[in-house]
Amino acid sequence: MTTIFMRMRQLAGVLALAATATAAEAQAPTRIVSINPFLPLAGSFQGEFETRIRDNMSVAVSGSYLSFGDDNDDNYTNADIKLRLYPSERALQGFGIAAGLGVGRQTAVTEFVCIEASSVECINRRVSATGATFSVEMQYQWLLGTSRNTAVTVGGGAKRYYIDESRNGINLYTNYVPTLRLTVGYAFK
Repeated sequence: MTTIFMRMRQLAGVLALAATATAAEAQAPTRIVSINPFLPLAGSFQGEFETRIRDNMSVAVSGSYLSFGDDNDDNYTNADIKLRLYPSERALQGFGIAAGLGVGRQTAVTEFVCIEASSVECINRRVSATGATFSVEMQYQWLLGTSRNTAVTVGGGAKRYYIDESRNGINLYTNYVPTLRLTVGYAFK
């Protein structure tokens, strides 16, 4: 008789554990909106919206504006769609690898032009070019708090710009740009 009660207690324990795990998965966030909180201090922006599409995969839409130099001389503006794989099969948390396609715009100062009239006036000539981009990145994302609504992400990768260097007279420094990611966001259902 005690063996039957022990087996029933074990079965009840297993069922309770399975119910707890199922409830935790049901409560798991399916979307994240995040930004880099430090870039606005430097006049730049980076943000992303990510949504889970499978247990091990998500789709993200991201945008960024990065400015370098005085008076925003050189800058990069990007909009990307990324497909992100989570090998641990817990989409939106843990280690993730992404590949992205997008559109990027580079603005650069190419020449220093001086005009002589009544006085010598010199100006920088700014040119811009737009083209397709391809990116790869690796990241680690934590969902923090008891409700797991705070997302913190760190990562890095590289982006390739497919812009013809001779178009519009733009003189690009490089077509490959390293990328860094540090974002804080809100996770929700």
